Amino acid sequence: MVKKVNLVGVETYPEGRTTYFFIKKQDLRKGDWCTYRLREGMGIGQVKFIVLAQQEAPPGYTRYLKRATLEDKLEFERRMKLEKKAFEVALDKISHSHLPMKLVSTRYPLGIDRITFYYTAKQRVDFRILVKDLAAIFKMRIQMRQIGARDEPQVLTESFGICGRRICCASFLGNIKRRLDSVSLEAARLQNLPLASSKISGICGRLRCCLNFEYTTYSELKKDLPQVGEVIKWQGEKMEIVSRNLLTETVTAQTKNGIRKALTKDQLNKLK
Repeated sequence: MVKKVNLVGVETYPEGRTTYFFIKKQDLRKGDWCTYRLREGMGIGQVKFIVLAQQEAPPGYTRYLKRATLEDKLEFERRMKLEKKAFEVALDKISHSHLPMKLVSTRYPLGIDRITFYYTAKQRVDFRILVKDLAAIFKMRIQMRQIGARDEPQVLTESFGICGRRICCASFLGNIKRRLDSVSLEAARLQNLPLASSKISGICGRLRCCLNFEYTTYSELKKDLPQVGEVIKWQGEKMEIVSRNLLTETVTAQTKNGIRKALTKDQLNKLK
């Protein structure tokens, strides 16, 4: 028998992501502010919904969720202000010291006494003096964490893609703490997308993660259709496949005289 658990949707602050929690007992209501455990420290958010789920919590979903106190909210606001100040101070010192690095974001979550500075760099950076200066100013531990090009938009959280929506890695992909497999140019070719870099690259400069969303579906659809360039025999005449539409499951075949005909998957199956 499956034990009943509560599925709680929490809108994290200030990112605005919806994070899901499976908990057995809860005293929360819609609209309540709550705290939850991060990989490092604690986050804060607002309950958007609570429903009864007929399943156990999937692996990777934390069960810790607690109503936030007034002290929690005041402390969170204080830390957010300190994050902004730390970013400005570090940015000024990096510029003054001409360090070859780009400061991306600053994090000072609830529950830990350490400020983390996220940065990108093309080469190794000696930031020992920078860390020493920041520690002297803020009187706490300082951590410098280098991230990659694909990680930068996720850390910024307020980035938007070519579709006009918040980028996937800063919303649901970052939420469940997993990444898509590496994206290849084959995913764009298979979907008949323009191969211009500006059309298929995300704001990180790499191929967009969403190219992989339908890759499995397209890969399955192409198995049942002949490839472009393949020669088939239709009504006693040889024809070459010049194009195909995987979503409609049709191909365009052409005779040696240039006459074209659209063929469906069902029509092609009758040839086998």
